[in-house]
Amino acid sequence: MEIRGLEHWLQRLERTEGVALTGTVQRLNQLTASDLSSANQLAEVILKDGALTTQVIKVANSVHFNPTHTSITTVSRAIFHIGFNTIKSICVSIKVLESMLKENPSTHLVDVIASSLHGAIQARNLCLKMKTDSKEEIFVSSMLFNLAEMLVLSTSEENVQDMESFYTIDTTRLDKDRLAEKYLGVSFSRLSSSLSKKWRLGDTLIEALHPSGQPSDKAQAVILGDKISFAAKKGWNSEEFRVLLKELTLFTGLSVKELHEKVMESANETVEVAVKYGNKALLRQIPSSKAVNGLADMGEPQTDALVQPDQELQLKVLQDLSTMIMQGVDMNAIFQTILEGLHRGVGLERVVLAIFDKNRDFIEAKYAIGLVKDNWKEKFRFRYFKGDGNFFFSVFKLGESTQIRKSHSLYGKLAPDMKAVIGCEEFLIAPLSANERQIGFIYSDIGVSKRPLSSNYLSGFKHFAMQANMALAVIASKSKAKK
Repeated sequence: MEIRGLEHWLQRLERTEGVALTGTVQRLNQLTASDLSSANQLAEVILKDGALTTQVIKVANSVHFNPTHTSITTVSRAIFHIGFNTIKSICVSIKVLESMLKENPSTHLVDVIASSLHGAIQARNLCLKMKTDSKEEIFVSSMLFNLAEMLVLSTSEENVQDMESFYTIDTTRLDKDRLAEKYLGVSFSRLSSSLSKKWRLGDTLIEALHPSGQPSDKAQAVILGDKISFAAKKGWNSEEFRVLLKELTLFTGLSVKELHEKVMESANETVEVAVKYGNKALLRQIPSSKAVNGLADMGEPQTDALVQPDQELQLKVLQDLSTMIMQGVDMNAIFQTILEGLHRGVGLERVVLAIFDKNRDFIEAKYAIGLVKDNWKEKFRFRYFKGDGNFFFSVFKLGESTQIRKSHSLYGKLAPDMKAVIGCEEFLIAPLSANERQIGFIYSDIGVSKRPLSSNYLSGFKHFAMQANMALAVIASKSKAKK
């Protein structure tokens, strides 16, 4: 048996699902709920991942997150109804479970994943007086608290299997660290800390992994959530759980009786959430006080990369847009909903809202959703000038939603840089104006799969472009009336 050590495992885990997972987590952590643009950026991150989009919508419509049964059909509405930070934490937990539960995970890996989800919900719910953003930060840190162990167990290397053979229900974090030192050459605590720093997973997680003499409340919550999930495996009436309740009273200020009720509620919540997130194997590892319902509804998320038209969803989003316009919802939220309707409803793979820059010399992407590569949005920036030789000027002059293909008269006006960026010979474009002032364009294509654009795509595109111009006209008229 060859003992490899820290550097080997850091390099080994770079080749696991953890890289894609933590890339998403990093992008989510960079977003804050400080302004509307962040909500749009959050929607962009989610909509790049078809399976994540499906799961977010599914979870957003569950009883736990949507007790009023308001129908939520788009990611944009989910963020609006449920809250920016809550959706962020939902995304992290979905990505952790999706990454780790692929193929045939070992029983011990499923147990660690279940404990992480349970501990995360317990940790968040212990923080009675904290703000929502702090609670969700604790949730995310708790979900990643056992990340190194999860990634190692997912590798199924011989040393790992030897180590797993010593796992029992009584195996503590300290025991696991000792086993990891023996069989891997590095403890999980040290490996987790190194990964967290290398992948920039947040200060709260790093502190919780190696707490100081006086850890912050956030770090304490993460540690206590993990302790609850471990004690629960021994039973709600076990000595370990009774001792832990006394420790929790010092942190929360609640009585032992109140805490017991709180912890049980959180355990039951974990089961409800797992029904929407996970699989049956995961649920069997979560202790709760009630029977599990909804198992029949646990279909696997759609992972097909090709976007397909959904006429029913298209209609629902158009109806939502009419309501949003009448209610005077912010234009950014309306645009994001329009783009999502084009992507998920009409079935267009790449959708862009492009507007003028400050000097009106360039048309550049403000939002870009769908099957969009990370740098594609930044490249979507093209020169504009008034003259028939400019493609965008000619589209404004035409004044309607248009399907551009090689046979169209405007195709010859496309600049070489635009052809290089879009990489396809067929797309849809619509001019946006308000009070005769030119705003920008909506661009859409199916240039990833290179499928032909049928008339149905153009028809759906026209409906959403019309809604966009209608919303701009309503907002412009209201602004004019105020003056």
